Amino acid sequence: MFRRLFTGVVAIVLAGCAGPAPGLPSAAPAGAQASGGVNHPAHEGAPYVVLISFDGFRADYLERYDLPHLRRAAAHGARARAMTPVFPTLTFPNHYSLVTGLHPGRHGIVANGFYDPRIDRAYSLSNREAVGDGVWYRGEPIWVTAERQGMVSACFFWPGSEAPIGGVRPTFWRAYDAGIPNEERVAAALDWLRLPAERRPHLITLYFSDVDSASHRGPLDSPAVADAARALDGQLGLLLDGIDALPIRDRVYVVVTSDHGMVETSADHVVRLDDLLDLSLVRVGFSGPVTALHVGGDAARARGVRDRLNAALRHGRAWVREEVPERFQFRGDPRAGDVVVLMDAPWRLSAGPDRRGSDAPFGMHGWDPALPGMQALFLAIGPGIPPGLVVDRVENVDVYPFLTEVLGLTPAREIDGRPGAIGAAIGAGRQRR
Repeated sequence: MFRRLFTGVVAIVLAGCAGPAPGLPSAAPAGAQASGGVNHPAHEGAPYVVLISFDGFRADYLERYDLPHLRRAAAHGARARAMTPVFPTLTFPNHYSLVTGLHPGRHGIVANGFYDPRIDRAYSLSNREAVGDGVWYRGEPIWVTAERQGMVSACFFWPGSEAPIGGVRPTFWRAYDAGIPNEERVAAALDWLRLPAERRPHLITLYFSDVDSASHRGPLDSPAVADAARALDGQLGLLLDGIDALPIRDRVYVVVTSDHGMVETSADHVVRLDDLLDLSLVRVGFSGPVTALHVGGDAARARGVRDRLNAALRHGRAWVREEVPERFQFRGDPRAGDVVVLMDAPWRLSAGPDRRGSDAPFGMHGWDPALPGMQALFLAIGPGIPPGLVVDRVENVDVYPFLTEVLGLTPAREIDGRPGAIGAAIGAGRQRR
């Protein structure tokens, strides 16, 4: 795939307007059978997509560090200077938005952990039962879109991929285990791409947490963060070299993303919620850069809590949920709380004991998606994508429709992502590296 520059022009990349594969019925209704592990004959000529997440990888790390394989990929494809994440800029909400084209206020994964007052249950990324329960996940992730339309998919980790969503799972999936070496993840993806065509997944997801983990432990300019970025760059190199050795190399797209960036903070930038408010008045859904407070849906109590917080806060702003700025697309779900507090970076609101007693700096995320430090990575390589192309910016929710266009699938209805937006940006871009 990388032995020569791509010269073909794929209509979906330049115009972003591909429809379903010829002869394939429109998307099956919810609850329909998945692919059964065999690709529909209509997908015989479809390309393959490997969707990668480098959790916590800031957009500017591509320039900050010596990352030869990411730069090699950028030279053979297109990249954005930044990808704007969704609000809040947390791991699970952004990963699920990437694969559904929906904002968290619509797909329901409003934080890494939250409370749902309608069912009186709590969700947490560390709760294996909750993570694997499809009741929490709304929308249609790309692997469900693929499976419902007779296309085999595979997920070596991705938030949401462990649950049956609408009764459908990927054909191949793995329960999350941080201890599985990155080399094993890359090897599995290549093994999937070597399967016989009828069983070979056309969509594969890969997830790597190294940069995020290193950033949370120490300063963003620490050697640990640089080493993590270089290690993941090496894994990308292994994947690209492996793809280049495959007979199908000229039909493979690699899309490299991250969920959010990082801002440096410290324990000195923590505001205690119980210093501002009697916690017996509220139930805390989640806290940090963004905090959700539940008051039983009582509008008058919500306004009272909002006003008490705003009278005391010097580094943040509280809203009744219906007042949250429209650009955050966060008003529609009670899981987001009756009162929502957004702190100014690098400040955080803490509702419990802060696990970091030291004032030493470390990375954090969750703040306003417009902040430069929150910007994420986007890079795409594959047939017809102009080599060395740089576009200014793409949006997280536009990735899902882009993937459906590349794969020739019918996207789910009423998504927030804009069909054709990324394809048009790649096709219309003029600035080269």
